[in-house]
Amino acid sequence: VTRLDFAGEAGAHKFVSRKHGVLMDIDNAILNEKPYAIKGWFNIRFNHLINVAETMKSIEAMKKLELIVVSDVYLNDMATFADVILPESSYLERDEGIEDKSGLKPAYMIRNKVVDPVGDTKDGAFIFRELARRMKIDELYTWNDIREFRMQQAGGDVNLLAALEKDGFITWDEPGILFREKGMIDKFIAKYPVAAKFVGENGLMDDMAKLKTKSGKIELYLPDVEAQFAGYGALNDKDMDTFDGHELCLTCGKTPVHTNGHTQAVPFLNDLMSDSPIWINPNTAKKQNLRDGDTVLVKNKFGEQKGKLMVTEGIREDTLFIYHGFGHITPGLKSIDHVGLNTSVLLDPAEGPVAATMVTNVGVSISKA
Repeated sequence: VTRLDFAGEAGAHKFVSRKHGVLMDIDNAILNEKPYAIKGWFNIRFNHLINVAETMKSIEAMKKLELIVVSDVYLNDMATFADVILPESSYLERDEGIEDKSGLKPAYMIRNKVVDPVGDTKDGAFIFRELARRMKIDELYTWNDIREFRMQQAGGDVNLLAALEKDGFITWDEPGILFREKGMIDKFIAKYPVAAKFVGENGLMDDMAKLKTKSGKIELYLPDVEAQFAGYGALNDKDMDTFDGHELCLTCGKTPVHTNGHTQAVPFLNDLMSDSPIWINPNTAKKQNLRDGDTVLVKNKFGEQKGKLMVTEGIREDTLFIYHGFGHITPGLKSIDHVGLNTSVLLDPAEGPVAATMVTNVGVSISKA
């Protein structure tokens, strides 16, 4: 089936990873029914309305769908518009698969359930395995539960899995190796002589250190990118004006208190940080006749949002700053509903060339609300 964002295919998104895709294309694909009519949206642990530009257009697109299913640890904006919610267990309430944490030495970790789920939630593995079974599309599954999945990951090694489930982490007392450090290579070869075939005349493993590029080296210029996107074969400052005629540029960042747009309704974390004021320089505030704590209207051609000011020397005179993850549309969660500013309403929906990235700085005007 053709992807709605054409990621990894010939054309504008040829160089976009199919793993990540182009989230900004979802709305247009739904509204324009191109490349085909879309009837449903299955959203997994991602708050599209907070994290992607053109929030109001996303809502318009969602209203056109016949079915919206949301699976998440936290209720959020997407759940507000969902027909079906499949609540997922938190990381303390679920068993997970084996993760490869190898570095200089081989290492693996596993996350085990600490407490039984609070409420009627299920882990993600169960949710998707059970959905596939009930929909009779599970012919490619080779496991029935997380225990069988883990055993397959462990290659049937009962002792390895037992050690992981007991300790959560396992590594081996092996000589670490860096491919261009002769001393480390010599120690590794002494223990594993079969690896000597990878050593070159200079005593190093240069062939093992090649990068996954056409040249095998760090590439500062990409001819194939330049051929399709003229002027973008190397880093440049083209189209970097984010002010777009405004005196101020709104930037955003992440707070250590919250995880993106997910955790604002968690009571303990909400007590620590329930709102996100807009940072403004004292000179800029004075020029605009604004004071600390004022409610202001932040506006541009893409949308408008209200928020409270925090006057601080910690920001440039031509820049505003706000923490990402606020301004939720969640009538069922009063503590976060319409609290703070959602930057995605104000962001430019244009896609950056080559990687189809989203610009997260945007020009705005402010006035007292």
